[in-house]
Amino acid sequence: MAPRREERWAEISVEADRNAVDDLTALLGRHCAGGAVVEDDLGRADAERGGRVVVKGFLPVDDRETQEKLEIALLLLSRSSGISEPRLRVLEPEDWAESWKVHFLPQRIGERFVVVPTWQEYAPRPEEVVILLDPGMAFGTGLHATTRLCLRAAEALARPGVSVLDVGSGSGILAIGAALLGAGPILALDMDPIAVEVAQENATLNGVAEAITVCHGTLRPEDDANALPRQVAPEGYDLILANILAEVISAMAPALARALAPGGTLVTSGILASKADGVAEALTAAGLTVVERPREEEWEALIARHAGAGAPGE
Repeated sequence: MAPRREERWAEISVEADRNAVDDLTALLGRHCAGGAVVEDDLGRADAERGGRVVVKGFLPVDDRETQEKLEIALLLLSRSSGISEPRLRVLEPEDWAESWKVHFLPQRIGERFVVVPTWQEYAPRPEEVVILLDPGMAFGTGLHATTRLCLRAAEALARPGVSVLDVGSGSGILAIGAALLGAGPILALDMDPIAVEVAQENATLNGVAEAITVCHGTLRPEDDANALPRQVAPEGYDLILANILAEVISAMAPALARALAPGGTLVTSGILASKADGVAEALTAAGLTVVERPREEEWEALIARHAGAGAPGE
């Protein structure tokens, strides 16, 4: 059941060096509704000095036990990492509804995509592909470099007749973008039931609900037959999109390789440049060949194919 904005929520946030983002999003993602939110628009002067980001998570205001656990964990991290002490504030319903919208404006990504929040008016040009989005409490507004890297890659690879698997779909933005370009069938997976509901709502909003199946689950490791809903068989996909954490991609590399069709393409993001070599090694060990490494700010995407195989349709 997705959280309702009339409820009262507590926002817990820290300011951090960019190299601490993966650890923070993993920690907050385990305990907060909808995972973590990363805001990296702290001003150009900060960015030019190496940059700091704000990482936030949201909890029901009455869940004091989890709040206290997170505050202790973040305080301990602040003593050994480049992060501030945690800040906690209570959001009233109207604050929750508006607190993050100020950062979410229409933006063009790649050659054709324009991500437009549902509360903004926008008159598209004929060549533009508009993704209407209300992320709710799910990750994936297009504001973050990791999402932009994936969308640009999907723009070049998604087309009619290409089957797509979106692992860790969040708001559904990547699956929706692929569907709007005519790709399908598309399976979107997320371990967070809130994200599943949000992605389904966004797919309907964009008129592509029939092209996308959204499920609560993830790729099934060989030793865990219950990790994925039994009715789903994620294999043989022409294009896999996985905007998740570097460590998760590395651990999931064999499963991603198994799910990819011969000649298929894997696009992974959510990877700090400092960790990209390790992820590339994991993908190579799983039998994939990394063919491109686009970068934006401190983030990299890795685009990989089966060794010796061309892209779908080539």
